[in-house]
Amino acid sequence: MTIPAIRDLWSALLLAAAAVVFLIAGSPTREALAGAGFALAGAAVTRAIDVAQEHRREQAEADSRRRRDLDETRRLAYMALVTGTAPRHYELVATAANALAHHGSDVPFQEAATHLATVANGGADSESGRWLREQIDHISKTLKS
Repeated sequence: MTIPAIRDLWSALLLAAAAVVFLIAGSPTREALAGAGFALAGAAVTRAIDVAQEHRREQAEADSRRRRDLDETRRLAYMALVTGTAPRHYELVATAANALAHHGSDVPFQEAATHLATVANGGADSESGRWLREQIDHISKTLKS
């Protein structure tokens, strides 16, 4: 979890600053100012909590998107293994290589495309097939964690 940036907390900081001013200006004869200061301090704390919850929610959504991308990548890799007996599947090779390169696996595109083309052209039992199964296993382990 990351700490919210100061720019995200500006409204809470503004309320806190106003609360400090009211609390400093408040004295036994100025109970109303002191009461307003405490109210603003409460509002500042509430806003800071809201900002923190918003950041946690955004992080959870980003993690969910990443997991969906990895799941889609794994699905495409399985398709390459299953369709390995058919001749050329350029769309499958390009889509799966793109997914492996850009959706969290960080595999160089050319390396992925070379292995996937071999698998898609009937090489599911080759070194490229073993490489692809390792990628699938790695994605599966990542999704379990």
